[in-house]
Amino acid sequence: MKLYRESIWREIVSSYESDSLAPSLLFSGPESSGRLSLALDLASFLGIDDIIFFPERNLGLQIEAAYNLLLEKYSSRFISYFISRIRILLMQYHPALQSDGSEGGRDKLFSAAADISELLFELERLDTETERDEVLRISESIYNASMRPDLLYRGKKKGSLSVDEVRAVQNYLVRKSGKAMVIIENIENSNDSVRNALLKVLEEPYKESYFILISSNSLRILTTILSRLRKYSFSPLPDKELNLYLRENFLTSKDYDSFNDFVFEMCTDEKDRMKITESARMFSSSLISGDYPGIDELDDIFSSLEKNRPYFISMVLKDLRRSFSDGHLKAAKAYSIVKALDDASLSNEVYNQNMRSALDLALREAGFVG
Repeated sequence: MKLYRESIWREIVSSYESDSLAPSLLFSGPESSGRLSLALDLASFLGIDDIIFFPERNLGLQIEAAYNLLLEKYSSRFISYFISRIRILLMQYHPALQSDGSEGGRDKLFSAAADISELLFELERLDTETERDEVLRISESIYNASMRPDLLYRGKKKGSLSVDEVRAVQNYLVRKSGKAMVIIENIENSNDSVRNALLKVLEEPYKESYFILISSNSLRILTTILSRLRKYSFSPLPDKELNLYLRENFLTSKDYDSFNDFVFEMCTDEKDRMKITESARMFSSSLISGDYPGIDELDDIFSSLEKNRPYFISMVLKDLRRSFSDGHLKAAKAYSIVKALDDASLSNEVYNQNMRSALDLALREAGFVG
């Protein structure tokens, strides 16, 4: 990803070479803008293997897409990509966190993660050319073991950070030798206790330890935390660069509007994709006409929304752009609809409002626009 974020990468490398690289960095921007990829590139550049990751992304979706890619385009390239996705999952099962008030269920999750790590070790030792059947057998075992819902986020509904985990990281960084990196996604979604605990850690940087906070809405981060971070802003990848990246790394033969669209296509069958596309079209049609859909239609729409929100929203926006280009949607109406969608997304992020409720409000607001 560093090749597609050249200016940010050059600035970071320059800071490192001048011995002024900040120990705490903020990578802010929209989903699929390369924030995590660049963080992992930086860890590799700094020679850091000791990484603790607190994710909030849909790890299951990414693992499933990587596994399907491996089956569809079997090669060492896609085996390596599958392994990289599993390693990201395992980064949240760092030994530093196992002592965090361990309970029976938690111990079992760490044990399951250790078993997956052993399977990965076996997989990496195989020759992809001559031992294909064994590669596929172990990959299937890894995939099945990794897709447990409780394993994806350390037994939580999401990968949200806890105060005990912040303290466990702090205790580990005090004792450890060598370099380490801590990557935290969407710290803005954490509660005040977690933020205050993290602030104490950031106030006193540990030798050869780096914190990277990945944020989708940096305006919600405490100003006291922001003041201790070196900030890097990630804009959405332009379509040309996105599809160049997909072609070079995944050998795609078609263009995509977003990386999420590509991932979703790789982990769902055509029937499910068509269902979501149909529901998105129904939703965008209601936004344009101002007619509130019936209860059954609404249930179908929000059922599709729950399967993959980014893909659903991208399909809605695509329909709106098409209607505007065809002259079926006036500029003032298009602006009002997009604003209603933006407000819905903001309500979802800032106030932690259920996305279904937020989009329901967008439908009602669009109905008042002439």
